[in-house]
Amino acid sequence: MTSTPTTPIQTPPTVPELLTAIVAALAKIRQVTVAELDTQRAGGDLEMASPEAVAAISAVEHQFGKRLAKVEDLESEQLTSMANLADLLHRRWPTAQPLPSGSGS
Repeated sequence: MTSTPTTPIQTPPTVPELLTAIVAALAKIRQVTVAELDTQRAGGDLEMASPEAVAAISAVEHQFGKRLAKVEDLESEQLTSMANLADLLHRRWPTAQPLPSGSGS
């Protein structure tokens, strides 16, 4: 069962809020705890492989109910770290479109 937001969030999340969502998504992807990722990044940043970043984007988009990334955003230099990804998604928020209602995958 997938969960979709009942009401898309209208107020833009902050970069730290997006980073928290990315950390949670990456923990699921890597099958580790959030605490383990926090230890690995030690208050700094953490590198990601491009497939991990794409999966994290999908999870964050579903959490917030908005399409936050575009095809051109999926280039490897954009997806190198959690901080880069959080900044990218934050910049995209003003032009983000709601996810289609049948997009629960």
